[in-house]
Amino acid sequence: MTNQIIYPILFLVILTLVVGFIHTYGSVWLLKNDKNWKTSGIPLDPPPNSPEWLILIKNNLINLFEFPVLFYVIATISFVQNIDDGFMLINCWIYVLLRAGHSYIHIYMKDTNIRGAVWLFSQVVLSLIIVRFIMFI
Repeated sequence: MTNQIIYPILFLVILTLVVGFIHTYGSVWLLKNDKNWKTSGIPLDPPPNSPEWLILIKNNLINLFEFPVLFYVIATISFVQNIDDGFMLINCWIYVLLRAGHSYIHIYMKDTNIRGAVWLFSQVVLSLIIVRFIMFI
């Protein structure tokens, strides 16, 4: 039987790629439809006068490269070391589902209260994953 922890890792990678593609699509759309962007090209970071939706997407993409890095490290080491633990696996799935919810709320709902609560809960779950991992070393 394979170590199932690889699946939440792949799910989070796919989520990050999807948000990256959404950001790229939005940038290219602006490049085609906004005369200011047509002349200056696509900037590395959305300028302050960019549409709010593009800034939210970019900020969410940046978020997916912050704390989830800890998840990637712990989960990948767990996979390589063949740590097959039900508690950790369940919490890994909860974590990536919360990150997916956070991305959706961040990009489409813009409600900072709900987004903050989801983020905080994801941090608690990430902490549980790290503590459980430490118990195995």
